Amino acid sequence: MNAPTEPGLMNSVGTKVRLEHLQRFCGFNAAHYLAVFEGLAGAQRSRVRLNWAALLGGPYWAAARGLWGWFWLSLVLDTAGACWAVGALRPTAPAEGVLVLAFGRLLIGFAGNWACWQAFCTWRVGSRSAHRFDALRLALTAAMTLPAFALVVLQAAGYPLPDMVRSFPAARTVSMAAQNGINEAVHWLTVSWGPFFDAITLAIRGVLDAIERVALAMPWPSQVLLLLLLAWRAGGLRAALFAGAILGYLGFFGFWEKAISTMSLVAASVLMCVVFGVPLGILCAKYRRLNRIANPVMDFMQTMPSFVYLLPAIAFFSIGKPPAVLATVVFAMPPVIKLTALGIQQVPGDVKEAMLAFGASPMQLLVKAELPMATASIMTGINQSIMMSLSMVVVSALIGAGGLGFDVLSALQQMENGAGLLAGLAIVLCAMLLDRLVQGRNGDKRKGKE
Repeated sequence: MNAPTEPGLMNSVGTKVRLEHLQRFCGFNAAHYLAVFEGLAGAQRSRVRLNWAALLGGPYWAAARGLWGWFWLSLVLDTAGACWAVGALRPTAPAEGVLVLAFGRLLIGFAGNWACWQAFCTWRVGSRSAHRFDALRLALTAAMTLPAFALVVLQAAGYPLPDMVRSFPAARTVSMAAQNGINEAVHWLTVSWGPFFDAITLAIRGVLDAIERVALAMPWPSQVLLLLLLAWRAGGLRAALFAGAILGYLGFFGFWEKAISTMSLVAASVLMCVVFGVPLGILCAKYRRLNRIANPVMDFMQTMPSFVYLLPAIAFFSIGKPPAVLATVVFAMPPVIKLTALGIQQVPGDVKEAMLAFGASPMQLLVKAELPMATASIMTGINQSIMMSLSMVVVSALIGAGGLGFDVLSALQQMENGAGLLAGLAIVLCAMLLDRLVQGRNGDKRKGKE
């Protein structure tokens, strides 16, 4: 926030009232800050007055005042300067490190009053957190940072630290016990639930075979014409021309059949994401407790490296396209759930109240108001799921999914740069084609608004 410069800001009330106001903000030494803030408000030379407490205290002065941005900056400069200084004691003089230390302290010393002034201006317009000198906050910060600072400086100086400090004391027995427990659980599930996993595999393989059979049963001109028609109806003439260029690349470079296989796998994955993700998103929007539980789970699903999903997929469903689809679904479903819930939560409250006032049931409210108004958000989630599904194409090729991912994997194994780049570009173009088909004119409208 810009500091106000009107002359009556600090002089509009009496000195006693101003002191009481500043005491609520900064605690003791309010008279000093009153003079400093009046100088800053009047744009006088005190703008660059040195704050000796900030100069001497450095990051701990900022921590005591709750100025955490300045705390981290000063702590980094102090640590870097100290490590540089003690590390340079052996080969050369520590002048560079001392200069870094001096620069960091002078920076916070001269900026300390200005930082307090900015915080005061923010506090005056409604911020709840006053920057009083907090001894407890200072003690906790010092207790957590001083030992870490000392260890970093000692290591930089070449001091031999104990083994338990240099390397984290890992509990190997606990790690091995956890690994054995997971292995036994997976083995038990594989043996006990084998028919259930086989049924899922057959169902997914049936969906994939049906999609590929329909796609490959048509000659390529029919496929091209239908895709151009879809692109034209979704995004207009420019989208159709763009789709034609992409289809031409896939055909002329020999990626047509593999692109159809890849998009069939993506279609099956996205279909499962929509079938399961949209209802889950609706439930998350309606029930806050479920939403609080689901958010960490979805963050885990998106953060876990995609290769890890191949391990249980292979254990439960063998190799091939069905486990690749399931691994892709786990990785790509969270955007559909999150954006569906977000779209429903953003429906204006007055719309809901109006429908309920006219006797609409919760199901009618959902079907006739919430879902239509959340369509843009839901379509964005589906689009993100498509992109994430295509990002799994190469990973899925490791377990026999085939398609364009197999070409990239084969080129990587044989160090064929040209073949790998062409296949990778084909995957990117498939993603762009599906994006245009899904978003259509809605994407152009959204970009125009932005």
